[in-house]
Amino acid sequence: MELLFQKPEISDADFLKKALERNSYCGCELSVANIILWASYYHMEYSFPEQTLILRHTDADGRIRLSYPLGAGEEEQERRVFELELDYFVKQKQKPLFGLIDPWMYERINRWYPGRFEIIYERNWADYIYSREKLSTLAGKKLHGKRNHIKRFMEQHPDWSYEPIQDGNVADCIEMAKLWCRRNCVQEDDEKDEEAHLVIVALRNYKSLHMKGGLLRTGGKVIAFTLGCQVTKDTFDVNFEKAYSEIQGAYPMINQQFVQHELQNYTYINREEDLGLEGLRRAKLSYYPEYLLEKGVLRENDSK
Repeated sequence: MELLFQKPEISDADFLKKALERNSYCGCELSVANIILWASYYHMEYSFPEQTLILRHTDADGRIRLSYPLGAGEEEQERRVFELELDYFVKQKQKPLFGLIDPWMYERINRWYPGRFEIIYERNWADYIYSREKLSTLAGKKLHGKRNHIKRFMEQHPDWSYEPIQDGNVADCIEMAKLWCRRNCVQEDDEKDEEAHLVIVALRNYKSLHMKGGLLRTGGKVIAFTLGCQVTKDTFDVNFEKAYSEIQGAYPMINQQFVQHELQNYTYINREEDLGLEGLRRAKLSYYPEYLLEKGVLRENDSK
């Protein structure tokens, strides 16, 4: 079977959602929204052999990386599709190279092909996975500081309100996102600039992308919002979160309110990676994740 790839578009969202119904791998890159929104920036395409999703990333130098087979639901089916991927690399005259491989995926691959492959994990790519209940309650001594920030926010903004993102208020979020970008985006940071563009695309298409979100207002104006997408049946991925940093407690407040109001049916919240940014790493660690989901690159072991 020949693997045929195509670029994911917003019009593919329903198809991709159905294709991933049986997906049990909770990496942030596997949410429908991220697959579509970041496709151009990361040169991502997909194929769907044997009712199983494969993602292909092409580097600037033309080198290809494939994902683990997604949404198969059964290990034997995953293995058959993985063998199709190995055949694909032979046809491309390239050594096998797989990206976004987490420990569960590697355990299966190593069981199928003992010692044939090695994996190199990248700490900067690790996703922060949190307990929904803990983000909702912020209970315990470790999260005392977060509760204090929220208390201060409520004291300083007694007229605050929370709303789920809907057609009637999404334009207010877009206006806030544009202002946030003017304050925070710099030309030297291509990825941050792309994210600022994509958050507006996501807001304009949140229904088509199967996303849900929430916002905070004070004085009638939006001062924070968040937007995300399901990645597995028990895990929700927070794709975007924006707040005015000069407003004390705005970030922890939108985080908590969104989880409390919109994510009651999930067990875990994926708040994505820190990309090696020191400030972002400190912020994510300060919420004490349940675990870090390692992801790495899989390649053939040269010593074999």
